Amino acid sequence: MKPRDAFHALMSFEKPDTLCQFEWGYWDETVRRWRGEGLPEGVNPWDDCGIIHYFRPPMNRRYYPEFEKKTLEDDADSRIVQNEFGVILRENKRGMSLPQFLKHPVSNRDDFEKIKERLNPEAPGRYGADWDQWAAWSREAPHLICVGTRENGFFGWFRELMGLESLLTSYVDQPELIHEMCRFHLDYLKRLAVKTMREVKLDFVFMWEDMSYKNGPLISPAFFREFMLPYYKEIVDFYKQMGARWVTVDSDGDVTQLIPLFVEAGIDGLLPFEVAAGMDVMKIREAFPKLLILGGIDKRALALGRDAIDAELESRLPGMLRQGGYLPTLDHHVHPEVPYANFKYYLAKCRELYKA
Repeated sequence: MKPRDAFHALMSFEKPDTLCQFEWGYWDETVRRWRGEGLPEGVNPWDDCGIIHYFRPPMNRRYYPEFEKKTLEDDADSRIVQNEFGVILRENKRGMSLPQFLKHPVSNRDDFEKIKERLNPEAPGRYGADWDQWAAWSREAPHLICVGTRENGFFGWFRELMGLESLLTSYVDQPELIHEMCRFHLDYLKRLAVKTMREVKLDFVFMWEDMSYKNGPLISPAFFREFMLPYYKEIVDFYKQMGARWVTVDSDGDVTQLIPLFVEAGIDGLLPFEVAAGMDVMKIREAFPKLLILGGIDKRALALGRDAIDAELESRLPGMLRQGGYLPTLDHHVHPEVPYANFKYYLAKCRELYKA
């Protein structure tokens, strides 16, 4: 069975003869390391390892036109820049670290009105010049095809518009603005998806939130129910009317309290079930037997060697694979502390346990 077909079977709680394997991402630093450990130059990790990847249609799903990228300040240790999404941030020049966010493009209704001109889903130029060829390729592609990036949601996208603190206070101080933004965004997502979902063969819809941290969600279930659930129900229903078979949500952190709400909204599956935040896929499966679970393997184990990898996989995979509806992947991107040999061993061990 081809890996793409195996993905469909796994998501249907079947057991195909082939285990579909892919990872959500690889840090640039990870790939650079692996180049020195046997990954050929110019070859993608998934191709070299004999697994698959997931791709999105060639289109701009966010601001169009984008903001001008420019440097506002520059010193020996850092630079302050405006990125293509209108966010002003401080970047560290000394190694890999998250930037410091200083200012976001929306803080009030006037800002939101100004930004709407960049959010016209029918704007000429949103689609790549090779759209027709890509759409044709998608029908027979050996890899997975999904629609949705960081714009596809009702918390993560607004956090990028407003910044986390401003968004959280606006639920209380500007609730009418949040609902107005949600209604606008719902219409935007629908209009943006029509051409893609009519012309591209999709395997799943990807929604992005990142709305939890180690100790739980960044908003209460009550706020989710008020400010997100109605819009989630409508967009999920739309995607499925357009032919989507599975709609998934990506959120790091401990999302346990929010899973019932996502299920109520019609979401089929979640990822990546971050182990460091206490997410235990065995417990989640017991509580939600029909939920599609993608992830839940502790990425940190891959840096520790074969014994740690064996212990991690043997503690989770036999039970999860037996019950079905589970795709074994790491609980985040593959980080630079992982040797290439360990990554390949991890993939082989997953296949061994699947066959068993």
